[in-house]
Amino acid sequence: MISIGELLPGSDADFVTNAYLAALGRWPDAGGFEHHLAAIAGQPEQRAEMLRRMHASEEGQRAGCALSPDAGPVPLEQALAAQLRLRTEVLRHEIAALREAVVAHVAGSALLAEVSGLGVALSALGVEMRERMAALEATVAGKLPAPPQLSPAVSLDYVNEVIEAAEAQWAHRLRSLEKRLTGA
Repeated sequence: MISIGELLPGSDADFVTNAYLAALGRWPDAGGFEHHLAAIAGQPEQRAEMLRRMHASEEGQRAGCALSPDAGPVPLEQALAAQLRLRTEVLRHEIAALREAVVAHVAGSALLAEVSGLGVALSALGVEMRERMAALEATVAGKLPAPPQLSPAVSLDYVNEVIEAAEAQWAHRLRSLEKRLTGA
């Protein structure tokens, strides 16, 4: 945990940047940087109070950054080392987050490419299946005997049997397509 006293030494610009990192857990935006820089320009005695206000702000409370209220004097070398640790730690977290985002993006892209490839393969198989069905229909056209003239009740049974047979054929074809797609 860094203390207010460790953040006080340095230029005004360095202080504002470090104040954002320590109190809000983020790098300053341009408007906020200019605002806070103007507020403390040439007034180093205002630094500790500004840091306390930033840390106590709504954003500071949401960020939940650990900041020691000790504003006592600190040797310059110790203060600069603490400031360097603060910036290094923030950069490490940002680099880790970027790495995770890149890994997730690459994994998502690979998965997306695989799914797209499967979609293309499935579309091609659908086209092939329709072509084969059309060829089979053309082959058997005129070779099948006409359905018998039966009563409506019997005709319904006949239609149900034909539908069940067609469903069984389609189920078999779908299973074989699944095997081809999964490589099983």
